[in-house]
Amino acid sequence: MLTLIILVIMGWYRTDAQSLEPIDSIYLNALPRFSENMVHITSQVWPGMTIGAYAIFRIGGPVFLKNHPEPPKSAKQLKDNIYEFSQSEYALLGTSQTEINHYLTAHNNYGQPQYISANQFYSELFHELHHVYQRTVVKTVQFDNPAELLTYPEDYRNDAMRQYEDELLLSMLQGPPLQFQENLNCFYSSRLLRQTIVGKEYLDYEKSVESCEGPATFCEYQYMKAFASTPQEQQYIQKRFFEMLIEPTYGRDGLRNKRLLSGMIQCLLLDQKLKKWKPEYYKSRLSLSDFFFSKFKPNHVLLPDLSAYLAKAKYFTAIEKNKHNINLESFNNQGGLKITLLFKSPPEFRGFDPMHAEAVSDSLVLHTTLLKLGKGANYFTAANERTETLVKGSIWTVKSVTFFAPADKILLDNNILKYEGQHIEVNWHYTTETKTDNTYLITVE
Repeated sequence: MLTLIILVIMGWYRTDAQSLEPIDSIYLNALPRFSENMVHITSQVWPGMTIGAYAIFRIGGPVFLKNHPEPPKSAKQLKDNIYEFSQSEYALLGTSQTEINHYLTAHNNYGQPQYISANQFYSELFHELHHVYQRTVVKTVQFDNPAELLTYPEDYRNDAMRQYEDELLLSMLQGPPLQFQENLNCFYSSRLLRQTIVGKEYLDYEKSVESCEGPATFCEYQYMKAFASTPQEQQYIQKRFFEMLIEPTYGRDGLRNKRLLSGMIQCLLLDQKLKKWKPEYYKSRLSLSDFFFSKFKPNHVLLPDLSAYLAKAKYFTAIEKNKHNINLESFNNQGGLKITLLFKSPPEFRGFDPMHAEAVSDSLVLHTTLLKLGKGANYFTAANERTETLVKGSIWTVKSVTFFAPADKILLDNNILKYEGQHIEVNWHYTTETKTDNTYLITVE
């Protein structure tokens, strides 16, 4: 902390630029160290991995861009070849990758409250940089389809066996070596049985998450392991990468995040047992689990009695299903004016966060962190605010979007709907509007 305070006091001297807030200075001053850290560990963590462009930002604040071959013309150059421009210019959101001037760029938002240290924040950015490598260099990784997560079957038998598998994975990594093959056989056999419960499509969805996210989470873990220096960071490592894997979850709750971790454990096991498997894995075009099984040769066995897992899952999966209706009721009962945009034709679907979207039914989806629709003069952007979409056939075909806003902040002028809130921005040409006491129905182009 003393070092960070000194760096903030030293400052980043810039001409014709607004002064930074303390949080901006802290993460900006840590950015060159992150770049140095990557030079030291990348070839060891994932041989052959290239480092693309990366950025850190705060919503409503600055973006700091590094290693980009063509920074925006509006960007101001700082020292250490870092460029600064406004977050609103490219509407960067979340922990992800976005094209900036035709170059895929990894980014992370340091304005979020969950970070215990700069190392945690930058380990997530290293995770995203592996995705940039996958997308721009490897190009053989099959990324998961978010639509499949929203309709993933909520079946207590599947939930029980998924929990059993996660415990087996951790036992393979941390348990007695003599039990490795037995655990491997049960893990393999459980997956085969689960396919008969949820179907190949949804088991393939799990495989696709493990295949792309497992290696990236492996990189995130290795970064934290290499540079964590405080008890809080060590506790975070244990919680994030290991305890979360075996914490029970049911239905779709936490499903994708658990597959990130199951993929990471498979990478750790491959790393523990084999040399030079990483280039071979990407060249194989196999899913991570298929590659994993091809190297460890499991046998199909009869599973032990799982009645304890099944009884627990039957109870908690039913609760999870009921949460969908509770969450929908909570959404509809919030304060403010309820505004529904009815689309004459489906708008362009520009982005959402599948890990924080919830399918209440086949046609109704609740979003809590990110939703972006439209293009050009007609757009809708929500970040960290609850919204609802009515869809037809798939999540990508949106018939309407609903949100809540203060009545005095909604502007309808010259057939243009405008709203600028802290978390939602809307600008859309409309044709008709109907208002009741607390509801607006607006038909838009």
